[in-house]
Parts: sequence; structure tokens; C-alpha cells
Amino acid sequence: MSKQSDNKITALYCRLSRDDEQEGLSGSIKNQKSILQKYADDNHFSNPKFFVDDGWSGVTFARPAFTEIMELAEKGMIGTLIVKDHSRLGRNRLIVGQLLEEEFDRLGVRYIAIMDNIDTAKGISDLVPMQDLFNEWHAKNTSQKVRNVFRNKGMSGAPLTTNPPYGYRKSPESTKQNVQWIVDEPAAETVRQIFAWCVEGLGPTQIAKRLKAAKVMTPTEHWSNVGKKCSKPPAVPYNWCSATVADILSKQEYCGDTVNFRYTTRSFKNKKKIDRPQEEWKAFPDTHPAIIDRETFRLVQELRQHRRRPTKTGIVSPFSGLLYCADCGEKLYYGATNNYKREQAFFFCSSYRKATESCTAHFIREKVVFELVLESMQRVLKNVQVFEKEFARKQMKCYSEDKKKELAEKRRELNKAKRRISEIDGLIQKLYEDNAKGKLSDDRYATLSMAYEEEQQKLKAALPEMQTYLETETDKTENLQRFIDKVKQLTEIKELTPELIHEFIDRIVVYAPKYLDEKRYQVVDIYYSGVGILRELSPEEMEEAFQKRLAKEAPGKEIPA
Repeated sequence: MSKQSDNKITALYCRLSRDDEQEGLSGSIKNQKSILQKYADDNHFSNPKFFVDDGWSGVTFARPAFTEIMELAEKGMIGTLIVKDHSRLGRNRLIVGQLLEEEFDRLGVRYIAIMDNIDTAKGISDLVPMQDLFNEWHAKNTSQKVRNVFRNKGMSGAPLTTNPPYGYRKSPESTKQNVQWIVDEPAAETVRQIFAWCVEGLGPTQIAKRLKAAKVMTPTEHWSNVGKKCSKPPAVPYNWCSATVADILSKQEYCGDTVNFRYTTRSFKNKKKIDRPQEEWKAFPDTHPAIIDRETFRLVQELRQHRRRPTKTGIVSPFSGLLYCADCGEKLYYGATNNYKREQAFFFCSSYRKATESCTAHFIREKVVFELVLESMQRVLKNVQVFEKEFARKQMKCYSEDKKKELAEKRRELNKAKRRISEIDGLIQKLYEDNAKGKLSDDRYATLSMAYEEEQQKLKAALPEMQTYLETETDKTENLQRFIDKVKQLTEIKELTPELIHEFIDRIVVYAPKYLDEKRYQVVDIYYSGVGILRELSPEEMEEAFQKRLAKEAPGKEIPA
């Protein structure tokens, strides 16, 4: 006689997670099906139907096949749910308990776990909750083992990502134990173009628009085109978005490095990915061919830290994000007149824009900045090409003098902060005594003590940064030599390009203009990357160096006046 008289579905549910496969369990899908089918036949269950979740963890219940069972049950179409053993239903004791004690009863679903002798038609044993707890412990233990294997693999330098990033593909010689990436040249060319446009001053949104206009396939479209299994291609072709571009610009893998441990999960139950802090990442250099050189990648990361928004005209200045106000320290905004002409574009203080009384405009035209920087770079190039040793010697001399002053000022600030912290301790103690003696009201005591404590907390928070700066300030010698080597690679500079600006200029400090005899004068400090303000050789110093060189090359000869 049939155990299920109506025509409702007998759901034969199979589940196997990847973790179970790694554990070497015998409960393969094929084995589970065989056991379930025999049980259904032997016990005359009608209308049997298999539901299979292959590769799904037992701690999550958002599984396709199980979800389908529950949806059918809500419609009254499931009569019985049969599994090989109770752990196949799941390994989250709270959800499994709720299903057995509430949901299956509400939906009129009979539940059977064959190997564990569980049948809700006969009632639930008091031992079932304990079994659920052991099943969950097993999942937790297995998850920890998988994490350990995962970490060991990651620490060996092997890439943990299943799929290489856009621009690469797996080598045909790759194995499961030894994954190798090779350059996917059509995609790599797009990656190089994206980085080049960023160096020119374009942001992710502008780059995405250019790619779409040029009808460049998106990563998903490209992968589908080369036969790789991926998500469904977008409905709108060539529909690049700024987030995709920004993600490409941030990937250190394009330098040829493997970067592991970018993400983790909250727990063995919650598999949602969360970002790790960058200091927890582990990078392994030169593990595969590079698409982008390290200098370009470093430059792009610096540019991305100082993101620049285009004006209403859609123009972004290559100097945007580099100009600062000498008085308030805020950035200078880029702007243009309504009847836009590029030669009329200008920069002005952002503090002044927000509140005119807080600072002055520090107005300076973009074309003036172009002229000043071009002239400065041309002079620096001349200094390096002709008088490299004398130029380097002067920088080190000026650096030593400036650095001594700067470090002395930093030490004064640090000592002042420490004294004030100690002083506040005394003030708070005095407030407490005055309050205890009735000289100070409770409200007044609370207000003053809170103000002092906030001031003290701010000072304490600033101390580590001051101390670290004094302890780790680097020697300028290496930076200067690196800068000189870069300059020597240039032959001449006829015009400024975004690439030159972003490679050599760190920031530009603009002072308020002054007027003398009705003429406008404005001081601008140009800070070069890694070396700060450079002191060019004066004409007298150049002449002296030239004469010394002549005397060295022709000793004993009279040098004409």
C-alpha cells in the first residue's frame, strides 16, 4: 500500500558540497540517488522526483534545488521530503530545527532521513537536536580545514582566484596544482589604453564613455566571445561602467604580481565576501608576465587618490588635484568662464569658494601654471644634463638645512603636545577637587572636563604620527638619485604632457598675489615627486662650475677672462 495516497510530489533530495568532496565522503550524488530511489520504490512512495544541489554547502539554505522544493511546498505540491542522511538537509542547527519543528509541519510535509531513522510521521526524537549540533560542528571543523588549505596555498604564491583578471587567461599548460597565467593580448591592449587615459587625466567615468564610443567589448562580452563560461552578456553591448574601469585601475596583478587574501568571509555560516584591509594582503612579485610597468601603476594609484572631477565643459586639467593654497592648505578648484575658452581657465581656493571670509581667492590661470612648470622643468633638465654633480650637491646642502629646521619644528610640536597632555591631567584633577568642595557646579564641571578630555584625546591621537615621522624620515640621497636618473632619460622638454606632469610633479603651492607699482606678482612653490622643492643653480654657480671643469680638463693653462 502506498505511503502517500494523493498525487503530491515525493521530493528525493540530494546534496553534496565541495567540502564533502575534499573530505572524501562516499555520499556521491550517484550513490545518494540510488539509495533514495530504492527506498521510494520499496515503500511505495508515489510521484518521486529528484532535486539535486551539487557543490552547495550545508550551512546555507539559498540552494537552487532546496529553494525549489520549498516554493513547491508553499503551493501544497510536496507531500514527502526524503534525504539519504540528516546532514544532507543542512548543517545549520538553528535553521534545520526550525524546519523540523515548524515549517514542515505548517506546510504538511513529511520528512524522512533514511540512514538516521528520522521520520516526522513517527515524531521527532529528543536526540535529533543533538545530532544537528554535531552536524554543525562537522561543518565548522571542515570549514577550518579548508581555510587552512586555502591559506597554505595562498602563502605559497599560487593565485587563489579561480579566474584570472581581465587581460590574462590560463595557460594551456596549467594544472589544478600549478595555475599559470599568460597575457590575453586583445584584452591586455584595452587594459594598457585604460591606464594610459588615466595618466592623461581622465577619470573612470570618462574612460568608460570612450570605451563605449569605440565599441570595445566589456570583460564579460570578451570572455563570452573567446568561449569562456561566464555570466550572461549585458543587454546593452559595449556598456562599460565606471566601477569596472576603477577595478581594473586598482589591480596590482597587472604589474605581474599575485595578490592573495584580498577578501574573506564572516564565518563558516555566512559566506558573503568582505574586503580585507590592504595591510593584510599578501603580494608575490613577478609571478606572471606584466601588462603595466610598475612606475605607471604607482602613478595611477597616486592619481586615483586625488580624484579629479571635470568641469561642466567636460574638461579636466592635468593640474587638478595638485594645486594647494599656501595660506589655508586646501586644494585649489579648477574652473572656467561661462563662454568657455581654455586660455581663460583658472584655479581658485576651495575655502574661499565655501566662505569668502575664511581665505582669499589665490586666483591663478591654468596657462600661467603651465608656463611656470614648463620653465622650471626645462631649467631642472638643463641643470642635470650639464651640471649633475653640482646640482645634486646643492640639493643635499639645501635639504640638510631645510630638514634640520623642519625636524626641529616637528620636535617642538611633539614636546608641546606632550606638555599639554600632562597639563590637562592637572586641570581635570583641579576641576574634580573644586567640584568636590562645592566651588564648581556639576553642570559646569561636566562641560569643562568634557572639553579638556576631547582636547587631550585629539593630542594623544596625533602623537603616534608625529613620533613615526621623526623616527622614519628617509634620507633624501636615494630619492634624489632616483629623480636625477628619471630626468636624464629625457632629451628635451618642448611642451608639458599629462604624463610628464603626473610623473614629476607632487604638488604646487600657490601664494596670495601681491602688487608692486600696480603690477601683480605671485609666488608659486613647485614640489617635485620624492624630492620636494629643488634649488636650481644660479648663473654665478654655473659659471664657477664651468671654470672648475675647464681647469680640471686643461691643468696649467691660463683660462681667458
